[in-house]
Amino acid sequence: MDTTVIDEAIDKYVHERMEKGKTRAAERFLSYAYLKYAGDEVGEFLRKAKGLTRYYVDFLTLMENPFKGPELAWFASMIVVGIVSCVMLSEEQTRLAGIFILSGTLVHAWSLLRMVAKKWREIGVMIAIYREIIEIIERETSSLPSSAR
Repeated sequence: MDTTVIDEAIDKYVHERMEKGKTRAAERFLSYAYLKYAGDEVGEFLRKAKGLTRYYVDFLTLMENPFKGPELAWFASMIVVGIVSCVMLSEEQTRLAGIFILSGTLVHAWSLLRMVAKKWREIGVMIAIYREIIEIIERETSSLPSSAR
């Protein structure tokens, strides 16, 4: 079974969930599975979809930490530039440049905080949606006949 089909079904669920709600998205996800596959293939599709969804949850949980991505390098650069600008502020000849550099550093710090907050929010929502998919699949596989599981 091709993982692109499973990935497409998961993606459709996510989009439907954001637009029309959980119940409607779950109905569409399951109807897609039953229309696309029949008999024992439905159980295999659901198992593979559950495995792929768990992989996505694990991956996003890892990526949720902002200090495991480019944000850490950006933060470290801002600290270094901030320290240099403070040194520049202490000398008369470079004070004006230090003011501009420090103000730019503060603007970028605010931008970083906003970006990290947005990232946490979006990743948290995606993790919750993927966990919903896992619950739907577990509920559906428990109702399948034992030969299709």
